[in-house]
Amino acid sequence: MRAITGDHRPDDPTITHVEDRTRGFHRLEEHIPGKSLYPALVTHLNEVSTLLESHLADDRRHRLMVVAGEGAILAAWFAWEQGDARMTASYTQLANLAAKQASDHAIAACMDGYRSYMVTGNRARSTQLIRSGLDRLGDGDPATRAWLLARLAEETALLGDHCTALSSIREAADVYAGADFNARPWTCFLDPGRFASMALTVYSRLRRQDDSIAAMEEIALHLGPTTEIKKLCVVKAEMALAQYRLGDVTEAVICARSALDATTAMGFPLGWERLDNVATELKPSRTQVAREFRTEYAATRPSGTQSSPL
Repeated sequence: MRAITGDHRPDDPTITHVEDRTRGFHRLEEHIPGKSLYPALVTHLNEVSTLLESHLADDRRHRLMVVAGEGAILAAWFAWEQGDARMTASYTQLANLAAKQASDHAIAACMDGYRSYMVTGNRARSTQLIRSGLDRLGDGDPATRAWLLARLAEETALLGDHCTALSSIREAADVYAGADFNARPWTCFLDPGRFASMALTVYSRLRRQDDSIAAMEEIALHLGPTTEIKKLCVVKAEMALAQYRLGDVTEAVICARSALDATTAMGFPLGWERLDNVATELKPSRTQVAREFRTEYAATRPSGTQSSPL
């Protein structure tokens, strides 16, 4: 990049290019395993750091600081996927520092949201992080707010707080209806199908059959040959759980196998976590298809569990 050689000061087109590259990494991670993108993202962040060392006008420095934060949250996510607790913590710290320097509270809120996934199995801590993110946002950034509200609904449903879960997912839907999910790089994944899958997670856990069916119908409208592989890891696993709870074991296993194929391809920790739930739920079933899937899953599932560094 010409901007990082000599004493060249990055101009607006250069900074726009850097912004677009950062957004591109967030989009690519839906299609390509994080371990493949991680080295290139680290290089990108190093370039951003070099640009920030230039003598910049305040508006350009602010834009680059935002880029640093947007890239750091994704780098923290990739480091977590690789089980690297030290670099996860380092990039988390960088993201929060950039958020502070840029006065961009949404970056720190997103980092809280990512960390809510990282504290695997600690639902109380996860909920605490989500609430922290919501507090940082206030009424700003509707797409991020809708995502965090849906996350709060998912986690409180697991904690047995059905009242909070139901009110949160309904509020999330109201906010999402007026949100632009392309507004920030980290919410680009939250298209209507993915948002519907979060609603399905909640309604299925609350055993609300009609709402679960409606959510699956909405998901079906948005799934197709071009659906991002990473999205299928979670969406299909949640559909498998919902179908099983609705009494359709055969369809549940079909969805579970689709999730397994996607998760194996992406090596996505969250996909394995959701599939663990599916395998556990299928355990009481005496049907042949359920037994066959559990055997297949046990043979495919990588050993060990994802660490919770934060």
